[in-house]
Amino acid sequence: MAKRVQDQIQKILEEYIDTECDKIETITQEVAQDVANELKKTSPKSDAAGKHYAAGWRVKNGKVAGVRRTITSVVYNATKPNLTHLLSKEHDIKNQFGTYGRSKPDPHIANAEERGNELYLQRLEREL
Repeated sequence: MAKRVQDQIQKILEEYIDTECDKIETITQEVAQDVANELKKTSPKSDAAGKHYAAGWRVKNGKVAGVRRTITSVVYNATKPNLTHLLSKEHDIKNQFGTYGRSKPDPHIANAEERGNELYLQRLEREL
């Protein structure tokens, strides 16, 4: 008798966990897409290369192999990934004659990440 009650409780808990994990997965994917869309709007667009950079933001959703419910979403730049570091950090500007100055950092990635984290926490608190 106790075994059947234990099995029923276990089944109810597993269903609850699956439902909540589905909610978390949906929220994670939606917030990641919102961050990518924000980066498309706020990324520098000073020239043709900048336009490609701004349009290159993508989201990769996935799960970790071998783990039951680990949800991941990665926002990345598919077209110009090397510019992400150069634009967000200060660096030397060089030409054929040598170094002629320092670039100013553009914190567009950090700003989008911060807003995405806040939105993620708000959505989790509201939905769960």
